Amino acid sequence: MTKFVQRYNLLRTVLFVLALLAFCGGLHAAQTEIVAPGFRPVPPGVHALVDAKVVVKPGETLDSATIIIRDGYIEQVGKDITPPADARVWNMKGMTIYAGFIDPYLALENKNEEKPDKKDLGLTGGGIKFFGINPQQRETEGPGYEVGVVTPERRMVRTFSPDPRAIEKLRELGFTTANIVPGKGIIRGTSAFVALSDAEPNRAIIKPDVFQHVAFDLENRKEDVYPESFMGVIAVVRQSFFDAQHYLLDQADYQKHANTRPRPAFNLAKEALAPATEKKMHVVFEPRDALLMDRAIRIAHELDLNFYMVSSGQEWRRPELAKAAGVPFIVPLNFPVLPKMPNDDDWSQVDLDELRAWDWASENAAVLRNQGLEIALTTYGLTEKKDFRKNVRLAVDRGLSETNALAALTTVPAKLCGLDNLLGTIEPGKQANLTVVNGKGYFDPEAKVQSVWIDGRFYRVPSEPEEGKEEKDTKAEEKKEGVKPETPEEGDPNKPKPDTKVEAKTSTKEDKPKDDKKQEEKEKKLAKLKELQKRLAHPPLEGRGVISNPPALLIRNATLWTCGPQGKLEHADLFVQDGKIQRIGAHLFENKDVPEKTTVIKGDGLNITPGLIDCHSHSMIIGDVNESTLPSSAMVRIGDVVNSDTDNIYEQLAGGLTVANQLHGSANPIGGQNCVIKLRDGEAPEDLKFAAAPQGIKFALGENVKQSNWGDKAVTRFPQTRMGVQTFFANRFTAAQQYLKEWADFNKSGGLAPRRDLELEAIGEIIQGKRLIHCHSYRQDEILMLMRLMEQFGVKIGTFQHVLEGYKVADEIAKHGAGGSTFADWWAYKVEVYDAIPYNASLMRDRGVLVSLNSDSSDLARHLNLEAAKSVKFGGTSEEEALKFVTLNPAKQLRIDQRVGSLEPGKDADFVLWSKNPLDSGTVCLETWIEGKKYFDYSLEPARAKALATERNDLIAKAKKLAKLSDADGSGDGSSDDKSFFRRSLEHMYDGRERHCLDEHEE
Repeated sequence: MTKFVQRYNLLRTVLFVLALLAFCGGLHAAQTEIVAPGFRPVPPGVHALVDAKVVVKPGETLDSATIIIRDGYIEQVGKDITPPADARVWNMKGMTIYAGFIDPYLALENKNEEKPDKKDLGLTGGGIKFFGINPQQRETEGPGYEVGVVTPERRMVRTFSPDPRAIEKLRELGFTTANIVPGKGIIRGTSAFVALSDAEPNRAIIKPDVFQHVAFDLENRKEDVYPESFMGVIAVVRQSFFDAQHYLLDQADYQKHANTRPRPAFNLAKEALAPATEKKMHVVFEPRDALLMDRAIRIAHELDLNFYMVSSGQEWRRPELAKAAGVPFIVPLNFPVLPKMPNDDDWSQVDLDELRAWDWASENAAVLRNQGLEIALTTYGLTEKKDFRKNVRLAVDRGLSETNALAALTTVPAKLCGLDNLLGTIEPGKQANLTVVNGKGYFDPEAKVQSVWIDGRFYRVPSEPEEGKEEKDTKAEEKKEGVKPETPEEGDPNKPKPDTKVEAKTSTKEDKPKDDKKQEEKEKKLAKLKELQKRLAHPPLEGRGVISNPPALLIRNATLWTCGPQGKLEHADLFVQDGKIQRIGAHLFENKDVPEKTTVIKGDGLNITPGLIDCHSHSMIIGDVNESTLPSSAMVRIGDVVNSDTDNIYEQLAGGLTVANQLHGSANPIGGQNCVIKLRDGEAPEDLKFAAAPQGIKFALGENVKQSNWGDKAVTRFPQTRMGVQTFFANRFTAAQQYLKEWADFNKSGGLAPRRDLELEAIGEIIQGKRLIHCHSYRQDEILMLMRLMEQFGVKIGTFQHVLEGYKVADEIAKHGAGGSTFADWWAYKVEVYDAIPYNASLMRDRGVLVSLNSDSSDLARHLNLEAAKSVKFGGTSEEEALKFVTLNPAKQLRIDQRVGSLEPGKDADFVLWSKNPLDSGTVCLETWIEGKKYFDYSLEPARAKALATERNDLIAKAKKLAKLSDADGSGDGSSDDKSFFRRSLEHMYDGRERHCLDEHEE
C-alpha cells in the first residue's frame, strides 16, 4: 500500500511539472512580460497583416496576401491564410509591404564616443621613432598602434547610444536596421549592426562586430602629423596589416618559448586586426576616389583580405576598374548639389569636370550594377537624410531598375552583413522587420512610408502633409475636438480617425477647376524635370587614349634624329611593327615590297625624334607630392598614387613627352619611392607603369630638408642643419644594414621571421643595389658629402637632380658614376642656387658626366625640346648631343635605355613627328607615338576642342534650366552655401597648375 501511494504521489508531481512547463511555454509564446508599474505594457506578440501587396523579395510579389507575425518573427506569409485566433488583425488594403530596409553604412553622431588622447607624447612622436616630429594624437585611450589614426580596436558596439530623433528620421525613410560604422581615422575599427527601434541599446544590438573599416581619409588629419598624403595613408595601411600578421606569429612563438625569449609587447590594435588578417572578417575600404579605388583593390589583394568597397560616387569615371574589383559596393547617394549662381556670368568659372561630376552622379549606381556588381544603398554622406528617397528616384530614373534598387535596400545589405538568414526577405523564420508604404510602392514619388515594423513591433511614420497649412489645421482641429492621436501600439493604422474637419476636406464645384489646373501645372513641371534629368555629360575618357594602332607603320623620306650610333639621317625611312622599331634607313622598301596592312606616312619635310623623357616630374600624382611629416618616408610609394586621368598626360603628349619619372618631393632627406611611367593616355594607373624600369627612391639635400623658411613652428624635426642631414643618412643606412642582417640570419637559421619594416626594407634595397637614388641637390659641398658617405656603404648614386653647382664638382660626379639631371636655365630663386648658371649641363657633359635636362614642372614638361635647345645656345653643345639631354641620356640614367631613348631596331616604337627641326622654337609636335600606337595628333585638336566646348555649354544650359525649376522635386537644388558641386576630383585637382618639389597640400 505504501509503494502504491509513493508511485501515485510521484505521478502527480510529474503531471504538475509538465502542466507548469506547458503553461510557461504558453506564456513565452505569447511574449507575455510583467513590467514594473509605470512602464508601458508590452504589446501583443501576434499580428496578422491582411490584404496587402507583399514584396517577398526583389522580383517576387504577392497580391492580397497575409503576413503572420509571432514573437518578433514571421510565422507565415502567403495568400488565403486564416489569421490565428490570438492575432491582432491589421487591415493593409492599399499598402505595399517590403522586408525592412537595411542601411549597411550608417554614420551616427555619438556624444559618448571615445575622446582622443590629447596628451603631448613628446618629440619622439608617440611611437614613430624619429626625433622632433609632431606627436601622434590617439583616437582611443590606452595602449595602441604607433600611428594615432590606426584604431582597429575601436568597437562601435561599445559606444552605441543613438539620438532617438536620428533613428526616427531613418524609420521615416523605411529603414529598420543599420550597420553603425566608425567615422574617423584610417583603420577605424569595427561596425555594429543594430535594430532602429526604441529598445535600449543592449536589446537593439543584432551583431556586435560586422566589418573592419579602412578609409583613405585626410579630412580629419592633424596638421603635420604622419600621414598627410594619400601615399602615406596607403603606406600606413600596408604596414599596419603586416605588423598585425607578424604580431600573431610573435605571440604564438612566445607561447611556445616563454622561458627562453623576451616577452613581446602587447598591442591591442594589432590584436584587433587578427580577424581581418585571418580572413574571418571582411574589411570595408572607403577610398573616396575612382583611382584610389583601384589602389584599394590592389592593397586588399596584396594583403590577402576579404573585402567590400564603399563607392566614392566617382566610379563612372573608370567603370572597368570597379568591375575588376569583383566585389559588392556600398553606394552612398550624396549627389553634388546644383548651386544657385548670383549671376549668369559666374557659370564661366565652372569647369567641365565639375559639370560632368554633377551630371553623372545619379547614374553612378546604375553604372556599377551594369558592371555586374552587387550594390547596397546607404544614407552615408547625406547632410539631409530626407534627400535619400529623392536621390533613389533619381538613380532609378537614370537606369537603376526598381528590382535592383530594392535588392540594394534589402537582400544585398543583409547578405553583406552576414544576416541574410534573419533579414532581407519576408519569409517564415525571418525577423519581423517590415517597411509599409501606401500607394503604388516605395519608388513612386507620390507614395509615402506609412509605418515600419521592427522585431514585430509597429512604428508609425509621421505623415508628410502636402501643404504645411493642412498639418497645422489638422492639429488645431484635433485639439479643438479633443481627439487623441494614436500611439504606435494603438489601433488599426488604416482605421479612420474621427471626422473632425469634414468641412475643410469637402471640395466644392468651384474648387475643382483650380485644383485641376494646379495638378496640371505640377505634372508639366515634373515632366520638364524628368526630361532635364537625362544625362548630357560624356565619359571623361572619350577622345583620349589610342588614336590609331596599325599592325605596321612605314614613315618615308623624313629626317631621323636617332640619338643612337647612326646619328642624324636625312631622307630616311622608319618601319614599325608589333610595337617595336624594326628597321631604319633610306629606301627600306620598294612600293611592291611594303608588307600588307602597313600604314604609310609621307615624311617629306618632317623630323622624327625618339619620344622625350622627363627624368624629374610630379605631374601625374594623386594628392600631395610630399609626405613631409617624417625625415624618412622611404616606405611611401609614388606607384600607389599614379594619376592616369589628369589632363597633364594629354598636354605633355602634345609636347612630345612619352616617359616621365614621377618623383616624391624634396621635403625630407629620405623621400618616397619613385615610379617611371609611359604616357599611355587612357590606360589605368597600373598600366602606365614602365615595368622594365628599375626601382628608385628620392633623396634630398639643402634648405628643404632642414626646413629652412618653413616658419617658426618647423624648428623641432631632426635634422635642422646640413651636418644633421649627413648624420641622419648614416643612421638610417646603419639601421638598414642591421635589418638586412636580421633577415640573413633568419634565412640561414630559421625561427621567427623578423618584423617586416617597409622603411628599412626600401633603404636595404639601395644597399643591395636593387634601388637607385635620385637626389635633389644644389650645393657642391653637399653633393660631395653624399657621394663620400654612400661610398662608405658601397652605394653608387643614380642621379643628382637639379645639381645646379654640379659644374663645380663635375670630375668627382663623373668618377663616382652618378648622372646629373639639371635645369636648363633656372637660377637665383633662393639663396642656395645663386651660383646656378645656364652652362651647367654643357660643362658637366664636357667633364664626362651623363647629363639630362628635366622639368620639375607640369608646364616645362610640355616643351622639353626647347629646354634642350638652350644648351646649344648657352653651352655650345651640338644639336644632336643636346637632343640626347631629353632622350637617350635620361633613359640611361633611369636604366631603361635598352628599351627607349633612341631610334634603333628592337627598341620600343616611341617617337615624335615634328614640323621642323625639333630644337627650332617654331617647331610643332604633330604626332606622338608610344609602342607603335598614336596617342596625339595635332590635326585632330580643333575638332576635339570644339566637342569639349559644346559639351560644357550644353551642361551649363541644362544647369540653368534646372535652377529655374529648383522648387520642384528631384531638381538637385541647393544654396550658395553648399560647396559639394565645386568639390574637385583628385584626378583633376592639379590640372592647369604647376607641381614642384615642395608642392603644398590642397585644402
